[in-house]
This record gives sequence, structure tokens and C-alpha cells, in this order.
Amino acid sequence: MGFPKGVEVTGSAIIENRRGEILLVRDAKWRNKWVMPGGHVEPGETIIEAMTREGEEETELHLKPVALVTYGELIDSKDFDDPRHFVYFDVHCKAIGGKVRLHEALNSYRWMKPSDALKMDLGESYREVITEFIKYKKKAQGKRRIRSFV
Repeated sequence: MGFPKGVEVTGSAIIENRRGEILLVRDAKWRNKWVMPGGHVEPGETIIEAMTREGEEETELHLKPVALVTYGELIDSKDFDDPRHFVYFDVHCKAIGGKVRLHEALNSYRWMKPSDALKMDLGESYREVITEFIKYKKKAQGKRRIRSFV
């Protein structure tokens, strides 16, 4: 099995609204499973910048990056269209304006409480990402300030 694009640095924007809900999108590239907006890190871009940009490009929301939440590796996902080797990073972003208008292969969206999002038909690795986000939020509630990487 080959990976024509080699190892790809990618990730998602975990977009949270004022009600504490996160944005899930259906993505044709992920066999129409629910995922979070995301994409590739471009040369010269930080991970935080890349995931904020990807989230904004795919949704037209205005985002404020908060922190890097989790990272991982996904090799030849059963849910992605073709064989890929992803090293991914997931960044918590607050939605601070705009209205959701989906782009690229995204065809629908839902705002959901993170615990409810775990009940959805999620793309591979997204259950783990949301679980880590829930842990991150609980830990942050015990502190006055969230450690920010931006």
C-alpha cells in the first residue's frame, strides 16, 4: 500500500459557540460521516493558524483560536476516500461572528453539545478528539484561565 502524498500534516478546528456547542459537518471525503472542519497545514503556517484558517474557509465563521487540544496519527482510515497517512492536530476555536455557509465537500452541519456529538456517526478518530475536548473543557473549568498557545 502506498501513500502518494506521503505523510500529511492536517487537523481540525473544534469550533465552539456561545452555548458550549461544537460544530459538526458531514463531509463527502469522509463517506458522509460527521467530522469537524479542517484540512492541511501549509508551508510557513503554524498549526494554530492553519486550523483557524481551515475552519474559517470551510464555514465562513469568524474564529478566535484558543488552544491546541489534541493530536494524533491516522494511517489508511477506513472512512477516508483514499489511502492517506495523516498526522493531525485539533485546535479549539471560539466562533465570534459570521453565519455558517459550508464550502468544499461539506454538505450539512449541526451544532451539538460535545456529549451528544459522541452519539453521531463520526469519522474515524473523531470520537477520540471529542472525548479529549470534553476532558480539556472539564479541566479548564477548574482553572480561571485556559493555557493558550496563541
